[in-house]
Amino acid sequence: MVVSIGVLVLLLLDVPLLGGKHADQQFRAMFTAQRGTAAHDRMTRAQSVEEAFEHAGELSVRRAPLSAKLTLEKKLKYGLWKMKPLTFKLITAGISAVCFLIGSFFFGPVLLVVCLLLGPIFMASLLQRSIDKRFNEFDKDYAPFLLSLVGLLKTGMNPMSAIEAASLGMDPTALIKLEIDVMLERLRYGVPEDASIGSFAEDVNHPEIELFVQALLLSRAVGGTLSDTLDRLARQTRKRQHFRNSANAAVGMQRGSIWVIIGIMVALELYLWIMYPEIVENAINDPSGWEIWQLGITSILSGIYWVRQVTKIKV
Repeated sequence: MVVSIGVLVLLLLDVPLLGGKHADQQFRAMFTAQRGTAAHDRMTRAQSVEEAFEHAGELSVRRAPLSAKLTLEKKLKYGLWKMKPLTFKLITAGISAVCFLIGSFFFGPVLLVVCLLLGPIFMASLLQRSIDKRFNEFDKDYAPFLLSLVGLLKTGMNPMSAIEAASLGMDPTALIKLEIDVMLERLRYGVPEDASIGSFAEDVNHPEIELFVQALLLSRAVGGTLSDTLDRLARQTRKRQHFRNSANAAVGMQRGSIWVIIGIMVALELYLWIMYPEIVENAINDPSGWEIWQLGITSILSGIYWVRQVTKIKV
């Protein structure tokens, strides 16, 4: 066990970056180094402009995934966790091993199974929280940006100039503005327009980004009224946001009810321990009673996990 933990620590000290030296990371790094914004910690620092141009040919119009399945590698990318899937799995296994080792001194087989599951649940929860945080940061400014862009396009501005003008009125730290600035910076360095548009916000797990990108690319290829298309996209985004907020509010009571029930159970147990301490202490000290306690705790934890899984809203 000591050797395993030592190996895990050595691996953690040398966590490799995701994606290697692709051109999109190089341009993001150059741009954030110049701006010095809060996004600096999520981008690698480029060695030179020439190195970025060397890899610029690797950019595709839109690197669509081969499968719609949200793999661990994609989740790490969307959450900006700069580690490989293998490293993530090793950290998960290490947390489970430590919890199991500590729990073996206090718990029986029932809770030891829960200890083994703590690693995957804990790491998956942290990763999903990072993904959701970036999604919410992008989503809150996305619909206003589209509406502003539609208005500028109807005045006769070309798409790229309108995008730049629409981003000027946004908060400098807004995620969507940072992504737009990176896209425009690619264009200034000479990356083809299709490639620059195609890699817009590709590390944000938002369902409407692909529609925006394809609308821009198709309008350049076959023409059409881009403002009408983006206006419909803005309305769809608004409706989706409204439905998502309504759904989250609807399940909020169900999520909160289980915590109320747990609070009542804990309060009753404390009351029994204060009024009749020998009952609680004898139940804990008795081997069979302690097994029942562990079974009850496991049932409560399983209920919490099940309620959270059922009430997850994907819109």
